[in-house]
Amino acid sequence: MRRFLKVVIVISGVALVVTLAASIAVASRMRDGIRSPDGRQGGQALFHILAVVPSSDAERYYSRAVEAMTRAARKRDAVLQTLEYDQGDAPSAIARQLRLAAELEPDGVVVSAPLDPLVTEAVDALSERGVPVVALETDLPGSERAAFIGTNPYSVGVLAAQAVAEDFPGGADVALVLSRDYADGSARGATIAAGFVYGARDSSGVRLAMTRTAREGPSASEAIVRELLAEHASIDVAVFIGARDSEGAARALIEYDRVGELAIIGFDDDPALLELVHLGVVAASIARSPERSGEVAVEAIMTLAKGGRVSAYIDPGLTVIRRRDGER
Repeated sequence: MRRFLKVVIVISGVALVVTLAASIAVASRMRDGIRSPDGRQGGQALFHILAVVPSSDAERYYSRAVEAMTRAARKRDAVLQTLEYDQGDAPSAIARQLRLAAELEPDGVVVSAPLDPLVTEAVDALSERGVPVVALETDLPGSERAAFIGTNPYSVGVLAAQAVAEDFPGGADVALVLSRDYADGSARGATIAAGFVYGARDSSGVRLAMTRTAREGPSASEAIVRELLAEHASIDVAVFIGARDSEGAARALIEYDRVGELAIIGFDDDPALLELVHLGVVAASIARSPERSGEVAVEAIMTLAKGGRVSAYIDPGLTVIRRRDGER
């Protein structure tokens, strides 16, 4: 019996050490992830805003949004600090960072995180402490977040359909290719498809013929292009929702010397993708506005921190970029 108790005590001790080590690691990452305020700001900031966002994303959406938030905060006598997490982190780790971030006592938090009960609980805890929370680009329905600022996926589908109709007035069969972010565990992909069908309703012969998901990796979109060219010759246009997927598909057409056989509608305004639009390899791109999103997020947080009200949903808008548009 004593031997059994010793074993239990040892196991409990090991578990405690592991838990403490994990908490210390997360806290260390949180400190490392928090960027110091710009020393050029001068004076004493009146408001402290915290942004909890992915450390990197293929389309640079969040890095550009953070840059915009930093500029917007500086103009309003506020300071922005960022707490970054890896996109592969489990929701429990992100929730732990949110709870630890609360100890910094910010005036408001802008967060982009996956929808998960643990994340929702952490957001609710911030709200209970009187800290307003604004969700950026990925909504947290069911939480106590004060507002959601993000791209309307339905509008993405509508604009994509209109872009196809403009290039193919006589009609076209379309393949909608969703990046993993818009397909796995999310209703956004289905919403984009519904928007496309609605946007094509008045177009003569524009039809959503199929949908595909581009899995992770540089060869994912290339494999889909091969499939469309070899097995679905009736497809006239492929709409890729994802900048890297759009770029990969266009470069596959160049490599196979099949440019013009399959039209590409891309997503976002990554410089490499814009170059392909300029060359005419990509017909058009549906671009989000991370700069506008970041600016509006700071405006919302400042209003809430001062006791004001904001709309529950704010759409930063979309732009269709074409070759003839020149400089955006």
